Amino acid sequence: MFEFNIHTIEYGFLAYACLIFGSYILQGFISFYSLKSFTAKKKFIDEGRLLDSDILPTVALIAPAYNESAVIVQSVRSLLTAHYFDLELVIVNDGSSDDTMQKLIDNFSLIPSETRPYNNLSTKKVINTYRSKNSAFKNLLVIDKENGRKADAINVGINHSWADYYAVIDLDCILEPNALLMMVEPVLQSQDKKVVAVGGVIGAANDCTIKHGKFIEAKVPKKILPRIQIIEYIRSFILGRTAWNQVNGLLLISGALGMFERETLIAVGGYSHDAIGEDMDLVMKMHKHCLENKIDYKIGYIPYPLCWTEVPESKTILSSQRNRWMRGTIECMYKFRGMFLNPKYGIIGMVSYPFWLLTEMLAPVIEFLGMGLIVYFIVTGQLNLGLALILLFFIYFLTLSHSFIAIMIYYLNFDKYNSRSDLIKLFKTATVEAIYYHPKVLYWGLRGYYDYFFSKNLGWGKMTRKGFSTSP
Repeated sequence: MFEFNIHTIEYGFLAYACLIFGSYILQGFISFYSLKSFTAKKKFIDEGRLLDSDILPTVALIAPAYNESAVIVQSVRSLLTAHYFDLELVIVNDGSSDDTMQKLIDNFSLIPSETRPYNNLSTKKVINTYRSKNSAFKNLLVIDKENGRKADAINVGINHSWADYYAVIDLDCILEPNALLMMVEPVLQSQDKKVVAVGGVIGAANDCTIKHGKFIEAKVPKKILPRIQIIEYIRSFILGRTAWNQVNGLLLISGALGMFERETLIAVGGYSHDAIGEDMDLVMKMHKHCLENKIDYKIGYIPYPLCWTEVPESKTILSSQRNRWMRGTIECMYKFRGMFLNPKYGIIGMVSYPFWLLTEMLAPVIEFLGMGLIVYFIVTGQLNLGLALILLFFIYFLTLSHSFIAIMIYYLNFDKYNSRSDLIKLFKTATVEAIYYHPKVLYWGLRGYYDYFFSKNLGWGKMTRKGFSTSP
């Protein structure tokens, strides 16, 4: 009987691995054909005519800032160059303790200007609002407020700006000039569904060429940690999210850049102040609101790099980031547990939520239990070593295949990392990811579990960045 249980466990883990990687292969096929369709349509879009069109929805670009003295001027100048008709840029200084606010005042000729709020989301106190004396910066609004963290700062920006859509961006991101035009395409193309949110691909900017705040050329980073994260981002943004978009099953839009429809955003109360993963929390709130109110809606996704951000290069900062991601995932899965296998929530409840639960939230626990059982079976002499090695090799092969497929799809569809040397570097990195990097991810995930249940007031954690090197 005990021997039967051992075999049941062995084949159970094999079945779990096949289920997960089988779904990844399916995502690869769906993404490949979706990208072909997107690329074909993109060729026929005249962005110049779109800029002059009166059918474009109004957009406000909101960027929260906290202690950004080193990059604030360059970042704001870069965001002001975004190609979009009558775009309003809203910079929200979230109680910085450095001279971020003073640099904004000095470099953009800001003077106090009374701006009454249009919306009434609950936020920390606003100290002052500013506009520029310089007509070149007429679309810039700067808000100085008490510190309340990122979600609170974004809600202040939403309150003080009127637009059909709010695009939210991290200040340390480099925005592609046509990103906002691309993000409104699902809105313009949707005739029967309300587009409540739009996301897109985020790229890793480490070691890339950036001039005067503009992204020029993608390069594979020299260090291994950011190289591995590039592969992670390709798998997630190009395979996973592109595929989920086809069934309106996205549960997450990256906090680095997302666009949200005003009416729905206000209806769900904006960003949650107390959420660890405020970006995922917002998207799930929108799904819940629309499904419960029988709103015919969709969440759009652009399978193309829209902005570039610096990924962590140190293990300390990366571990803090992954710890927070795990805590945010646990929090969202628990908060929206009523969706789980609930037909009322359609694809989200019956497919997306269970899949995310298995592949994101529970994956570290399942893997840790599997490793513990293997150790136990070795100690007690009950392990079928041959079968265990075959299983281990099989899982490694599937993992490698998933990464190779993602890299090739990216290589064939985009003009980033498209040299043969870049391709070889990414392939080589993928071969060592499972051995060198994955054990760290497992530990960080498990530590996220421990911290969620037993540690208090961890918040976001410190996410220090080295900043972009700007070429002359």
